[in-house]
Amino acid sequence: MLAMRFDKDAPPPMFEPEAEALAAEELPALQTRRLRAMIGRLLAAGGLQAGRLREAGVTSGADVGLDDLARLPTTSKQDLWDGYPFGLLAVPRDQVVAVHGSSGTGGRPTLVAYTKGDIALWSRMCARALAAAGGGPGTIVHNAYGYGLFTGGLGIHQGAIELGATVVPVSGGMTARQVTLIADLRPEILTCTPSYAIRLGEALAEAGLTKGSGLALKAGVFGAEPWTQEMRVRINELLGITALDIYGLSEVIGPGVASECIVAADGLHVNEDHFLVETLDPLTGQPVPEGTPGELTFSTVTKEALPLLRYRSGDIAALRSDPCPCGRTLVRMSKVMGRIDDMLVIRGVNRRMARARAPMTSSVPRSKTASARPSASGWRSPSCRQARCRVPRSARRCGCGAGLPASRRSPAWPADGTRVIMPFLADATVCP
Repeated sequence: MLAMRFDKDAPPPMFEPEAEALAAEELPALQTRRLRAMIGRLLAAGGLQAGRLREAGVTSGADVGLDDLARLPTTSKQDLWDGYPFGLLAVPRDQVVAVHGSSGTGGRPTLVAYTKGDIALWSRMCARALAAAGGGPGTIVHNAYGYGLFTGGLGIHQGAIELGATVVPVSGGMTARQVTLIADLRPEILTCTPSYAIRLGEALAEAGLTKGSGLALKAGVFGAEPWTQEMRVRINELLGITALDIYGLSEVIGPGVASECIVAADGLHVNEDHFLVETLDPLTGQPVPEGTPGELTFSTVTKEALPLLRYRSGDIAALRSDPCPCGRTLVRMSKVMGRIDDMLVIRGVNRRMARARAPMTSSVPRSKTASARPSASGWRSPSCRQARCRVPRSARRCGCGAGLPASRRSPAWPADGTRVIMPFLADATVCP
């Protein structure tokens, strides 16, 4: 079928309905089997994670169940740095067929190895995301994510092929060429960063290409950087599409860890049959109740080359398990609300604000920096009237929550801008 599979009468078919719509009572048994198998592989491989498991009293996979997950040791980006480049491998080196990771701009590179099995898994997860956006065999996917060490471009590329779609591997940049290809090939799905989607939408409008006048786009799958509801509205208006969020991180597998469906576009379905997900209090490390923002923590139970047990991502989000009209039974996560550190992700590149501030301010005349200036306690806006802001930098937007209009505040802030609702920041007040 050479068309989108979404219509008004029925949701698009799932890529793997036997997993994505698995009965709620059957999922725990599958997760338990896979968790135990993963722990067995970690113990057999030896090394850091095996040592921590033995210290926790775990000598075999049979020793644990899902109820024991909270007592198991966690892993972090620091562990990957300490084991750079192949110190955490759980397979022989000659089974590694690819390496991806973060760029390391402003920080040490984080490299992740893949076996053929990992590549196949990654492709299927991205195929799930594209199918959730309405894609199917023959659907033309315009892929403007960057190709290279960054996982975005190749992840979506492989997923489109797995789905049977037609992928246009245009990568990022060269906007004029992108406009030409979109006009000529008439793709139905656009994949890129949300900021580039806006730039591309503006360029298409300048070229006279809009919905009903040269554009065949129906959906977009956007990720690799934080974006707001206001950006979603702007993208939808520019391109006449349904803009959908996709979430992933190299350490877990890349894009395809979670994605929104075109039916609801309300929360990202986490592929929890392969990635067990928890939300933890960043300070205590204990699980938080459903619906409460916490640090996303993943166990990659089916990964081969680099299986990670309870990997703390640093991303803050909330989980919910209410039914979705698309029919998927997988747990949903909110958009990422922020990070527990001061790293921002811009076009898929990690940038530490401590290093980014100097070039940002040195390249702009002083008269133009009044709207956001650095101080000893972090970035502050002119409306900030408190000498010291107690809110961590990662939770602020332009220095303080109160200095922003309500439409631009992070979901972490209440409407009156007076107090943080995350339990681990409960005592941090926003500037009046």
